[in-house]
Formats: sequence, structure tokens, C-alpha cells
Amino acid sequence: MDARRHRRLRAAPSALAAAVLLSCCLPSTALAHTDGDDAVLGRSMAELGISEELQPSIDASHAALMDEEGTLWYGRTAGERAQIASLTKIMTAIVAAEHLDASDRIVVTPEAAAVGESSAGLAAGDEMSFGDALKAVLTASGNDAASAVAQAAGARILEARGQDGGAVAREAAFVEAMNAKAAELGMDGTRFANPHGLDFDAYAQGQYSCARDVAVMLRCAMGNDLVRSSIGHARTTIAVSRGGGTVAVELANTDTMIEGYPGTCAAKTGYTLAAGPCVATALNRGDGHEYYAVVLGSSSKPQRFADSEALYDWVLAHRDELQAAAQPADASAGPAAPPASAEATYQLVSAPHSVRAEIGGVQAAWPVVAEVAHADWTDRTVAATVLDPNATATVPREGGRLEQEAALDAVTGHVAPGDVVGRLAFRRDGAVVWEADLVAAEDVPAPAWWEAAGIAVERFLGGFAGLPGTARSELLNLGAMEVS
Repeated sequence: MDARRHRRLRAAPSALAAAVLLSCCLPSTALAHTDGDDAVLGRSMAELGISEELQPSIDASHAALMDEEGTLWYGRTAGERAQIASLTKIMTAIVAAEHLDASDRIVVTPEAAAVGESSAGLAAGDEMSFGDALKAVLTASGNDAASAVAQAAGARILEARGQDGGAVAREAAFVEAMNAKAAELGMDGTRFANPHGLDFDAYAQGQYSCARDVAVMLRCAMGNDLVRSSIGHARTTIAVSRGGGTVAVELANTDTMIEGYPGTCAAKTGYTLAAGPCVATALNRGDGHEYYAVVLGSSSKPQRFADSEALYDWVLAHRDELQAAAQPADASAGPAAPPASAEATYQLVSAPHSVRAEIGGVQAAWPVVAEVAHADWTDRTVAATVLDPNATATVPREGGRLEQEAALDAVTGHVAPGDVVGRLAFRRDGAVVWEADLVAAEDVPAPAWWEAAGIAVERFLGGFAGLPGTARSELLNLGAMEVS
């Protein structure tokens, strides 16, 4: 049943009376609680008159429970923005599986191996099949694996555009594809900034999602056979080519439900200080229904599983009664939907990573929106940013896409933070909507005379082999993203 239809329903008194007679035994902890504002099929428990005894008692700040048809059975602040930590990797798996085959080979780059935090134990130069890499992403929640997969798929994306780029550019193209997929799925409350979900220090780039959107994302993932087969392991082993041989790498899931709660067929956990303990799970007991529970911001890692089990227990025991309670005598009744805004606001600056620098007297982590080649060096670039990283543009909804373009200067000599190294602009239907200088976000010295002499020799010899004389300039900004 369409969740949007449920938001217009009026409760039938006879069905409510039957619902009030039900009893429900749910797991509870000192912090788990019910809330009359929690929603059932788009309407609050209080509005439906469902007694506290019939409401699921959970601790999570945000939660959602969806079924295989996309019906949202339960929501606790399900549309509010939140951090989702490693649940981000579900979208990484979805998008990567659209560009790679299970047998494709994935090579771990130094950049991927260096991400840190949650790791699958991979090292730079390791090679494995995409099928095994996907297990490292979803079972071990490896940030190293997530970046390696994103870079491999990002290379395919750039190749399809007739472009090329390094690890950073490939990952940026992949994140752009993640956001495009989110928009395609109707995940209006979501914005991705990296493929692994880290949300602090250099990775704090304004990413967010909500419980409802994560449920939509998991439902999509479970419709992909390769992703579905990779997300349901409590533990598994993958084959990794390393140092001329093959090693078996054992992976373990931090989930407890796959082996401990009957019918659990998928589980992806997540945790950062900003997100708190999170988990997204799927349940299928062969009764013709599949459910997707999302729990964000529980008070502890064990509690996130207790919350998920409580939601499943609740819907399995009372699905028919809950549906009847929300079914109106006149299904056509209900308030008209508010008119859509005639304007949309877009965030213009977003990048996959940042650098700390002092620019114009302001010490901050600045988003790296471009890497500008330094013409005096063969292999050095200058990280570039904009002075207003929170820039937005409000434009009429009617019209073409906001397209970005960058003019990158031929940088020479000593470059200091704040020096202008190019210009970034957004156009719509040919007209400039916004533009700003690109400024250096790091200090890059000019080569000393002996270094310049060596560079001249290197370029002379490299010319015979067709090697480029300078590094490549790359635009890394993820493009305009609608925020309201």
C-alpha cells in the first residue's frame, strides 16, 4: 500500500477498538520508550488513538520500518536529518554494482589504504575481485574497501565521459553518482560526501541523511542480487592477491541479528560520535513480506539491535490490526498537499575532502574543490578552495540544470594560501548564477635552482616517452545539490 495514501487516512472507530484490545510484549531497557508522536503508516500514534501498550518501545532518536512495497509502517522523526556513519556504504554498494561486475579486479590504492578507522585490513597494492571487495565493504565495513571500490567504479564513470583522473577525482565522480542515485530513488533528505560515511575532521563535508531515506536505500540494495548476497554475512573469507601470492582475509560483521534473530537476511552497522550507534537490517521469514528496519542514534551498540528486534516484533504481531486502524471509512478524505515551492535553493560547494589552512586570517578546514597543476613542477598541484564554502543559490524550479565550470590558472612560482589560482562558476541556461575566485588552500614553494635543473632534465627525457611535463589539474567540486 502506498505510504503517501496512508497519510490521508482517517481511522475507523471499530478498527481502533479492536486495536486497543491487543497486547504487545516488546523488549525494553531503561532508556527505551514509546512516543505518541511516532508515526504508523504516516499518521501519529496519538492521532490514531493507539494506546501506549500497543506502541513499540525503542530508544533510538530516529527510526523507520518499511516493507518490500515501500510502505512506511513506522517512523520516529524518520525524516529529520541525521548522520548515518557506515550505513553510507549501502549506497556505495548499490552504485558500484551498477558499474562493475563481480569478476572485475579491484586494486587498493595508497589513498584507499590510508583512510583509517574501520578497516578490512587491506594494504596498498592488494587486489581482489569486486565480489570479494563488496563483502569487505558490507561485512567488515572496511573504509579501505569502500574507497577502493569507489575509485574503481569512479574510473568507469570518468571513462564513460571521456575523462581521466587520479584517485581523488575518481572518488569525487563516484560520490556525484551516489547523490544522483539518491535523487533517482526520491531520497530528498540525503546528501553524500564520501563513500564510507566518516563525518569528522577532513571528512566533515555537510553530509546527512534520515531514517526514511536509509530504509529506501536498503530496499533498493536488496533488489540487487550481488549486493543482497554480500550484505547478509555474519562472517566470511575473501581471497586477496598480495605480494605475489594469495592470502585469505577473514571478515566479521559487528551485527548480532543475522545469527541471533530468525529471518534476518541483511545487516549493516555504523557508528561515529556524531551518528551514535546505528544499524539497518532486513527481515524475511518467508511469509511473502520483507521488512527493512533502520535505527539511528541508539544509546548503545547492543541497544540498536534491541530496537530493531522490537520494531520487527511489533509489526509481525500487529500488521493487520495496524493497517485496519489506519484505514478510513472515506479514503478520499484528507487535507490537500501543500503546493510545491516555486524556487529551489542549491548548495554549491562540496568536496570529498578538506585541508586545514589559514586563509585571510581564518584558520579552518577548507573544502578542496580543485587541484591546480603547478607549472614549475612535474608532479605537484595546489589544493584550491573558495572563500565562502557555504555558498548557495536560489533559482526558479523551472529551468535547466545548474552546470559548473572552472577556469584554472597556469600557476608558477611560490603559491601561498589565499592566492588566486582560478575561478569557479555556475551557469543555468547559459547565464551565470554564481561565481567566485578559487584560492590556494596550501603553501607550495617554487623549486630551488637545483630542483629546477633536475625537473628540466626529467622533462627532456620524459618527452621521448610521451610523459606529461606537469601534473593534471582536476575539478573536484561535487556540483550543485538541492537543499530546499
